[in-house]
Amino acid sequence: MKKKSIRTKLAIDLFTLQGQWTAWFLGIMFVVYIAHILYPLIYTGESGRTVDDFYARSYIFGNIYMLVIGIITSISCLPYYVQNGITRRDYFFGATIGTLGLAIIIPLVALIIHFLTKGIVDWINLPIELKGLPDIHIAEEDPFIAQMILAVIYAPSVVEISGLSILVFTVNLFFYYVIGWMIGVGFYRFGGIKGMMFIVLALAIFLINSGIWGNPVPAWLPIPDLTLSFYAIIGTVLLIFIVLGIIRLVTRNVRIKL
Repeated sequence: MKKKSIRTKLAIDLFTLQGQWTAWFLGIMFVVYIAHILYPLIYTGESGRTVDDFYARSYIFGNIYMLVIGIITSISCLPYYVQNGITRRDYFFGATIGTLGLAIIIPLVALIIHFLTKGIVDWINLPIELKGLPDIHIAEEDPFIAQMILAVIYAPSVVEISGLSILVFTVNLFFYYVIGWMIGVGFYRFGGIKGMMFIVLALAIFLINSGIWGNPVPAWLPIPDLTLSFYAIIGTVLLIFIVLGIIRLVTRNVRIKL
């Protein structure tokens, strides 16, 4: 089988596998979201609340989800495919393409669910207000730990829903996935203290990305402020390529554990 065919098939397989996980993730998140809207109205009669819309919820929780499945697939899927005759190189390219496809689909599905729920809320005239993405910025006076936590939890965003917002969402999802992938392969290959160093590296990359988007970072990270979204997106994409390069170096000759 030609390499192109192998990589395409592998990309489809991983897209399908992770797509099934994602369907469960979005489904559970949707059920919780509806319960969060209806429970106070039904049982306490509370009205006039402000609730994050589904797109905003997906934007925040989707990134953490991608980080987690990036770790999971790096530890479970790479050994499986290599043991079944797939080269490490083919797995790398197939996983990259398949996950990029997933990162493109998630914002579109979240947007569709957002418009459906908003339409139903408006049609039924529920006494709640749906709000979009919060405009969160890290303050310079925040302690280093707080800056670190916010850099990981709150991905850069464009507040208003638009084509640019969807693009930023997609880039963020893929960015978080490759960070999780890097952490996973680091632990898989090295374990112990050396594996922990990949978490430290990941946190540093999160801080750099946060700084690229204009958030305050420690003085020892001389990062240019690229607050214009177009340039900031390019900065994040460059970080993605750097992380993918690290992943490739780590996995190129990794020993598969039986």
